[in-house]
Amino acid sequence: MPFLARSYRTAAAAAIVLALSMSAALADPAQIGTRAPLFTEVTLTGDTLSLGDLRGKVVLLDFWASWCAPCRKEMPFLVKLRNSHSDVPFEIVAVNVDKKVKNAKRFLARLDRKPRFPIVLDAAMKLPPLYRLKAMPTTLFIDRAGVIRFRHKGFAESEEEEFGKELEELLAERATMPGEEEAR
Repeated sequence: MPFLARSYRTAAAAAIVLALSMSAALADPAQIGTRAPLFTEVTLTGDTLSLGDLRGKVVLLDFWASWCAPCRKEMPFLVKLRNSHSDVPFEIVAVNVDKKVKNAKRFLARLDRKPRFPIVLDAAMKLPPLYRLKAMPTTLFIDRAGVIRFRHKGFAESEEEEFGKELEELLAERATMPGEEEAR
């Protein structure tokens, strides 16, 4: 009997640990392996962008600010990355969190190559808490089904190759939308 009691206690402890880890994942929706929180915001050009409308495409969601030194290095790379993948189902959405729009515009005006992807303005800082940001820039790769697959805090030029590999991996995957079974 002591053996059975110990087995039940071990199984109960394992179940508690599993339940706690699952509730932690549910409580923090912006982690790798979870669906990206949906939003609808206005872009720098005045258009409305809804993240949900991009399902079926790989999305690189980037949070940046004009005062962020690593962002100054990352933005030209993002422009280059988008331009080199213009013929595939891929979109970059760059979310600017500057309090003043003029700072974002000045930052973008100084770039040699201008972004040809949406720049979302979030001066009210509504999106950073949704995505649990801890650094600038923060970059997330979201797969075609809307699941966060890769997350990067900060940026260094040495990460460019890694970004490229992650993008290629996601582009190579077949899109499985909710309610659809994976093809075997």
